[in-house]
Amino acid sequence: MRPNGYSCSPLAYKNTVIVMVGGPGSALMAFNQKDGAVVWSKHDFKNSTSSPILINVDGQEQLVAFMFGEIVGVEPASGALLWSHPHPTDFGLNTSTPVWGQDNLLFVSSAYGGGSRVIKLTRSGDKTTVEQVWAHSLMRAHFGNCIRVGDLVFGSSGDFGPAPFTAINVKTGKIAWRDRSLGRASFLYADGRFIILDEDGRLALATPTPEGLKTHGKIELMSGLAWTIPTLVGTKLYVRDRKTILALELG
Repeated sequence: MRPNGYSCSPLAYKNTVIVMVGGPGSALMAFNQKDGAVVWSKHDFKNSTSSPILINVDGQEQLVAFMFGEIVGVEPASGALLWSHPHPTDFGLNTSTPVWGQDNLLFVSSAYGGGSRVIKLTRSGDKTTVEQVWAHSLMRAHFGNCIRVGDLVFGSSGDFGPAPFTAINVKTGKIAWRDRSLGRASFLYADGRFIILDEDGRLALATPTPEGLKTHGKIELMSGLAWTIPTLVGTKLYVRDRKTILALELG
């Protein structure tokens, strides 16, 4: 049995902290921020290694959780199930965080045979309907994050082989381009540019465009395996591999 559940980032919601736990009656749990008391514990979904996000569907706040074999939406105050949609992946390793858009399109992606899919969520009255827009295996996010800019979703695609930095149209599923100048990478978006750290420790600053990735600079920064998304606080960037943590001033 794989130890799923160790990489989930908790989500703060009002006076609670919501965590993906897994198991009968505790797939998702909310704890009081002040004393840790259980506010609610719901559902029987097995856990994955993803993290939940908060979205707004036609005026209603919803918590989205990328579980072992499905994507689910729950009411964050009570945990009540609003909808679910299957996304089977070998070993349940749905790791990358879902990506939400204001056009009600939800993008999810995983490696290990899972591939990518986009579903559209629509709320009418008290019911949320789920429509699958597209699904295929041309984009496979292994462990890193994906980011949407305009109609394109960006991320490294691949598991045990090459993982080119890839742009995919969220509305059609068509691959716009692939860039093989970086290894498997994690990244963030700030001031119209990507700050990218690949697993080999290369740090790059680049602008995403519909035609390709415009790289402004690249440096061999770290020597260990780097699988952690960089963190930007003001103009200070924090990066780490499995041996070292660095703080860089970008100002």
